[in-house]
Amino acid sequence: MVNVWKFLMMAAVLTAIGILACTKNENALESEEAVDQALFAAQERGGLGSYGCYELVFPVTIQLPNGTTAEVNSYEELAQKLQTFFETNGRPKRGVRPMFSFVFPISVVNSSGEAIIVENDQQLRQLRAECKGTFDQRGPKGYGRHGVACFEFVFPVTIVFPDGTTAQAENARALRQILRTWKQNNPNATERPELLFPLQVKMRRTGEIITVNNAAELAALKNSCK
Repeated sequence: MVNVWKFLMMAAVLTAIGILACTKNENALESEEAVDQALFAAQERGGLGSYGCYELVFPVTIQLPNGTTAEVNSYEELAQKLQTFFETNGRPKRGVRPMFSFVFPISVVNSSGEAIIVENDQQLRQLRAECKGTFDQRGPKGYGRHGVACFEFVFPVTIVFPDGTTAQAENARALRQILRTWKQNNPNATERPELLFPLQVKMRRTGEIITVNNAAELAALKNSCK
């Protein structure tokens, strides 16, 4: 009788462990899907990433659904931050947008090498209006693995202004400040500052540093990420 009782107890424990493991796996899967949806929605809104026309310059600060903020230095950090949040707080209800938002200003670079300061969500949507992109041909599933940019810019970079003058940005924060100051001083300018070629980028998957010699090479590199 004692052995039977022990057997039943052991079976109950193993069953509970199995149920707990399945629940954790389901929660992790749901969180991963939520991350894909969050990244897809945020980048579609601004035409960013491999399916869009612009590359986000890190680091950026994001605001999570509970109002907390966090600075992230890469898409990997951004995805991990979202994953942890969703696993802790649960997946947002379907249809709830946004799952996270950028804390402005942010800076982006288009495939021609133009460096653009974005002060608010309205300006981000204006950029999206200029970008055809391929978001309508895609979907959020797996977006965190294959939809975000495949490279990041290596600093320092040199900015060339429309009047021919230049400035060097040692890091992303300096780039944003340089662009912001220029925009404030030239609110009616129709031309945009550009990154000076050649420049270097770091491939996200391999860590390889690649020299990009002109705008055509930058556009080709961006297209290769799709």
